[in-house]
Amino acid sequence: MNHFKKIISLISISVLSLSCKTQQPVVDKNDVYEVVYKSQIGGKKEKSNLIIKNYEDFNALISELNIDEQEYEKLLSIDLEKHDLLVCFLGEKNTGGYDIDIDNVIFSKSTSDVTLKELVPEKNAMVTMVITAPYMFVTLPKNKTILVK
Repeated sequence: MNHFKKIISLISISVLSLSCKTQQPVVDKNDVYEVVYKSQIGGKKEKSNLIIKNYEDFNALISELNIDEQEYEKLLSIDLEKHDLLVCFLGEKNTGGYDIDIDNVIFSKSTSDVTLKELVPEKNAMVTMVITAPYMFVTLPKNKTILVK
């Protein structure tokens, strides 16, 4: 009988441990991001982020950034009916070698939590001696609050 109690105890512990495992959140197939455009020149002087939700604001930004026609053609594929556009500006830099990228994006039911990564040239690196202002365009799921770190 004692052997039977041990087996029941082991089964109970196994069931309990399986039921206590944390469930992974369900991933929405629309929860994706894409860096759709990057440039080293033409961005804003100050470090900032901008969220574009409609074509009117998008066109105003494109005019402000003076993106040439050939590059503009690449941007026409952005569907602001399905996505919001996060535009991240690194600010003006004294040399080349700087860049901005996505470090991580965590999606929840109502937010897109974006962590940016600033890339800087290594000390004593050979860089171009020109003022740059890196920036990038990132598409994110529509109707979520975008939080940028």
